[in-house]
Amino acid sequence: MRRWVGMVLVAGMLLAGCATPEGRLAGETMRLGLVNLVLSPFMIVAGLAQGLAFLPYTVGTELAELNRGLIQAQAVTLDDSYRATFGVSIHDPRVHPRTGEVAGETRRFTNMLEATQAFQRLLVSQGMPEEVARRYVLASIDTHTRSRGHILLTVVYRHRGMQPFTAVSKHTGIVTTFRPEHSGWREPYERDARGELIDEVVDWAGLEFGLLKQDKVVGMLMVLAAETVKTGKRSPEYWQVERRWMAGETTEIIRESLAKVKLDGPRG
Repeated sequence: MRRWVGMVLVAGMLLAGCATPEGRLAGETMRLGLVNLVLSPFMIVAGLAQGLAFLPYTVGTELAELNRGLIQAQAVTLDDSYRATFGVSIHDPRVHPRTGEVAGETRRFTNMLEATQAFQRLLVSQGMPEEVARRYVLASIDTHTRSRGHILLTVVYRHRGMQPFTAVSKHTGIVTTFRPEHSGWREPYERDARGELIDEVVDWAGLEFGLLKQDKVVGMLMVLAAETVKTGKRSPEYWQVERRWMAGETTEIIRESLAKVKLDGPRG
């Protein structure tokens, strides 16, 4: 535990002292701090309670160790996640047993609609009725992804499910009808053009977009998102966070997201 805490403190110091340039903040933190973390089953259990913010802390732990910790926690497993996301078991010979990278032509998603569809498959595999699962959406704000490599990820409960909605675009200020094939549909929206509720944010995290290029991280994203849904959690503070993110405070929000993870887990 002391070694784990020490590594996180290193990461914290990097966050405090290496906030420029913006685009290198999270990358430096991952490379010099969190990638060296090897999580024990206890730490995995504690991390699950922190939701999506725990995702960067999992990058240094091998696939099999993460899966064992999830089984011990009686959580959604990486095997279930990989089947829903990539169409393969983690025991498939195409899956690297340590890094979790999947070789060959397997299912991949290229946008948040495809990520949502994979997430919904995972929820259904855990026993959720399909009509309920279709109301849970993985959404993101990509305003600073190209320029800084930062992404604001959310899990939302969308009252209209996969249906189109009409809202004032947060980018243009124009009333627009968004359909699943549109990038705007894949962003969180609190209310439609008539003021009716569209999304309730379940959980959120500010992240380095490059993390999502790793198959194991994508698999864990699905696990953590499913676990937050199981808790019935809601995060109404998100809408203020989003306004700050779009105004350019991505570094600060990534720092705050990492800081949400408690080192000693829940007390009881």
